[in-house]
Amino acid sequence: MKEQYQLTTDELKKEFNLTDFTQGLSSAEVKQKLASDGQNVLEVKPTPKWKIFLRQFNNIVIYILLVATLLTIIIGHYTDAIVIGAVVILNSLIGYFQETSAANALAKIKEMMANQATVYRDGKRQDIDAADLVVGDVVFLEAGDNVPADLRIVSADNLRIEESALTGETNSVIKTDQALTDTDIPLAERVNMAYASTSVTSGSGLGVVIATAEQTEIGKISQEVAHIKPKKTPLTREIDHVGTVVPYITITTSIIVFIVGFMLKIYSLPALALAVVAMLVGGRFLKGYRQLLP
Repeated sequence: MKEQYQLTTDELKKEFNLTDFTQGLSSAEVKQKLASDGQNVLEVKPTPKWKIFLRQFNNIVIYILLVATLLTIIIGHYTDAIVIGAVVILNSLIGYFQETSAANALAKIKEMMANQATVYRDGKRQDIDAADLVVGDVVFLEAGDNVPADLRIVSADNLRIEESALTGETNSVIKTDQALTDTDIPLAERVNMAYASTSVTSGSGLGVVIATAEQTEIGKISQEVAHIKPKKTPLTREIDHVGTVVPYITITTSIIVFIVGFMLKIYSLPALALAVVAMLVGGRFLKGYRQLLP
């Protein structure tokens, strides 16, 4: 089966049931396709940032540190309470910024999508919301436009498109309506294609929509970003294991030290409380260090 960039203009008309490119789709066809395929919108469902921040406190060691903070306040060691509180806040901020980085990337990708598009429908050229584009729509492009969906160019008059958002190439690419005969052509070399999030720098042309929303190239990138999972090196995995085990060891040790010290009356209650707090904070520092690693 041929790729879209290998099809001739006559083959494209047949595939998308178009009699003429300037005739475009009918309103009935558009309505049917919108109902079946949905709108041309990248679905980004970000978690509210306040929820992401509060989620950082949902940890047993954080609960213990908060109790330790309260304990140091009760016994009058306010400086220690401030230090422990700072550790808790720092840990929460580290986790917060790690989680929001991916969400911010998705939001920026969505901002790259065009808001308006000029199409031919029912034989008329009209401006519509880019969200209402469907596969088979014929889009008119001119200098200054953002490409609203992935298109196969069917007419080009000195049409140049800047594609750095996808390919990294800063120079504008001259577009053609001629079919390409080679197979497995890299995206950056498909000169008869235009992609969502790119921009027209000069000339004009027509393109048939071949993909919308998550099916576009930029949409596929957004899906990958949403599901990205960083890989860990062997060293990071070892530290991750240690950082998981140590808090439980420190909690157990702290309880033992407190009970033994209190029963044998080796130290005063405030001194024992501070010793327990010191061990808990030390264990939490190790886990915070682990979270800083890539």
